[in-house]
Order: sequence, then structure tokens, then C-alpha cells
Amino acid sequence: MRSFRIILLVLMLVIAAALAAGAWRIAEQPQPRMAEGWSLGPPLPAARGELATAVGYARPCPAPPCADNERLFVLGGLSGFFNPESRVEVFNPTRNTWSVGPPLPDARHHFAAAQLGDELYVSGGTDIAGGHLGHQYWPPQNNFWRLGPGADKWQSLPPMIEPRWGHRMVAYRGRLYVIGGRGRTGRVLIYTPGKDWSLGAEMPRVRDHLSVVEAGSKFWVIGGRDPNSITRVDIYDPAADTWASGPELPHPTSGAAEVVVDGIIYVFGGEEPDFLSGEVKDNHWSLDTRLDPPRWQPAPRPPLAVHGSNAAALGSGIAIAGGASRHGAFSAVAWTDTLQIFKSAGRRSASSH
Repeated sequence: MRSFRIILLVLMLVIAAALAAGAWRIAEQPQPRMAEGWSLGPPLPAARGELATAVGYARPCPAPPCADNERLFVLGGLSGFFNPESRVEVFNPTRNTWSVGPPLPDARHHFAAAQLGDELYVSGGTDIAGGHLGHQYWPPQNNFWRLGPGADKWQSLPPMIEPRWGHRMVAYRGRLYVIGGRGRTGRVLIYTPGKDWSLGAEMPRVRDHLSVVEAGSKFWVIGGRDPNSITRVDIYDPAADTWASGPELPHPTSGAAEVVVDGIIYVFGGEEPDFLSGEVKDNHWSLDTRLDPPRWQPAPRPPLAVHGSNAAALGSGIAIAGGASRHGAFSAVAWTDTLQIFKSAGRRSASSH
């Protein structure tokens, strides 16, 4: 009987500690700080995370990139108590203003977006409401949508060869590559306009919430979750359809924002989603792929550490829109409308178009 009371007391203390930690995280929301090289743009019209961002064009661009025609598209995501969104907002960096874009055909979160030529593409994701505690039950979708410059409606294309959520999509030499995420397999999905979908090699370690960039004609697949955040880096060669190991991150992360500028990979934030011991990562890294060997170095710390966003090379800078400043289930009280802009970057390569 006494042992039962001790167990009950311990259980009550654990529950009380969890509730206290939750109350503290809700009450004490992180606020943007001063950060060298960074500035805050006008806030998003609506706070949300687990979204996708991509740079598109307001008008047709015959020979990308067209810097004066660029717009930052912020697509879908989750808001409130993990409510799926179809909304699209468009940031004009010249006027420093937001406008409403054509909504997605259906609400999506944990999906991917990329620019190919002067068109935007969206792939997969899931439309189920609910947070991280139920993510293993999210059904992946195989939708594939396209938006042309100046268009007022998304076009449905032949669906992906298999559904995915928690993946990334990268444009390279006239094709789109879907990498990682949760679906039937861990194989690379390749879309060639006019020739439908094909399959590439299996990832060495399947995971979701990963970061992917193209640099030096290779795809760098960074971090991710399986089921905890990891430091692993894999490098995919699209020409040979083969994988190789890359230099591991100094700290594990998943759901981070990534971008490549002038051959330098940047990885900002991310999270460890565990309810009690998790956190939003305030570690930010850069890696110059032109060095031999390349090594991870600290990157310029942004004003607000977030997860569930993307980074985009916009003009001569880097933009991070939205995300959450708390981890896991606490994301529901910490979606942000913050637009973070780093102004000291170079110009990205046009090779992906």
C-alpha cells in the first residue's frame, strides 16, 4: 500500500511539473532580439508555421532569375490549435508589403514548394488537423500543383508517384526532386515536365522534417527526425543517382530553415519536439561547400529562433517567414508572424532553374 502511495505521489509531481512547464512556456513567449546583419520586415498577415515558402515571380520571367520581379510566396501551414491552412500570402521586397495570393486548392501542412523556371510547384503534405502528438497518424497526400506568374488559380498536375509529408522538393536542371518525408518508401521522386514521374535511389536513412539544398550539382540532405532529431548529412548525386555521407551537423535538428547562397549552406533553428525535454534550437550553422574539406561553422544568429519554416534567397538577402518559437505541442501557442531578413548575403546561383 505504501509503495502504491509513493508511486501515486511521484506521478502527481510529474504531472504538476509538466503543467508548470507548459504554463511557463505559454506565458513567456520568446521575442525577437537585436541581431547583426538581420532586420524585421512587415509581419505576415497571419501567424502560422509548418508552412512552405518559395520565391516566385509577379510577371513572366523568360530567363530566370529576374531579381526585380521576385516575390516571396508563403503557402499553407498550421495556425491556431493546429488548424490546416490553404491561404497564400505574397511579399513584395521592393514595396515592403504583403498581398493575398491564390489560395491552395486544399489546405496543406508539412508539404513542400519549389520554383522551376518561372513557375511555382507544391507537392504532398497532409490536411489533418492536430499537432505533433498525432503526427504518426497523418495520411500523406500525393497532390502536385503548379502556379504560373500572375495566375489567379493553381493548376492540378499528375500526382506524385507516391504520397509524402515532411519532405523537401528541389529544382535542378529542369527537373523537380522530392526527397525524404514519410510515405511508402524513402526513394527520390523525380518529376520531368512533359514526361511525368520516375523513381530515384532509396535514401540511406529515411526521415522527415529534414533540410535539403542543391550546391555543387549535389543535394545536401541535412538533419531531420527519425523519430528524434539527428545530425546526419547525406549527399545525393542526381547525375549518378547515388548517395554518399556528408559532414554531420554539430548538433541535431529537425524542421530547420535552410538555404544556399554562393555555395554556402545555411541552416537556421529547428527543434527537438519532445514534450518535456524538447526545445527550439537556437543553434544556426553555415557550411562552405567550396572548401576541402567543408566544415560547419556558426551562422549569423537570427532575431528569433523558430522551427517549421523555410529560408529563401530573396534578392541579395535571406528571408525566413513564420514558424513557431516553441517546440512540439507548444507550437500551437507560439506560431509567429515574424518576417526575418538577412541583408549581408551574396547572390544565389541560378543553376536550379
